[in-house]
Amino acid sequence: MRKFILNLLAIALFLAVSVFIIDIGSVFLLEKPIFAKKEVSSDKVNVVYRGIFFDTYNCIEYSVPQIKVKGTKFACAGGRTELGNVVNIIDKTKDMDDFVCAEALESFYTDDEYTYYYSCMKGEHIVVQYESGYEETVTQALKFGAITISDLDEHSIYYYKQEKTKE
Repeated sequence: MRKFILNLLAIALFLAVSVFIIDIGSVFLLEKPIFAKKEVSSDKVNVVYRGIFFDTYNCIEYSVPQIKVKGTKFACAGGRTELGNVVNIIDKTKDMDDFVCAEALESFYTDDEYTYYYSCMKGEHIVVQYESGYEETVTQALKFGAITISDLDEHSIYYYKQEKTKE
């Protein structure tokens, strides 16, 4: 009987370790645990995956998922309003001495009348800075309505616009 209980405990321990390894591997490969419940915030911006051993937070204010051990107190910003007001819009390429830009128009936004382009492939370096310290690309800020095209003009961010053809 004792040997049976020891074997049962060994199997349970093996299964628990296997689930933990599979789960943590899934977080690093798929950015969420395999065995998890998905929770989406009311503003549909932040996503939390509640796993067996840990929770994974995909928050707008972080570029990578935040992995927290089960029971750790953590919360994503309650939405874009907690980012604060826009402080600045900057082209970081202006401060890079060795910046080389692929000469191809990069589309970063489109509205009813125009498609907007940067003169080269530099969209990841043109960022919006918020009071909270969070930064995101102009493309993301435009998508969420945090800025408008006229804000780019006010901050001397240069772009081209092409009128859409009416069909």
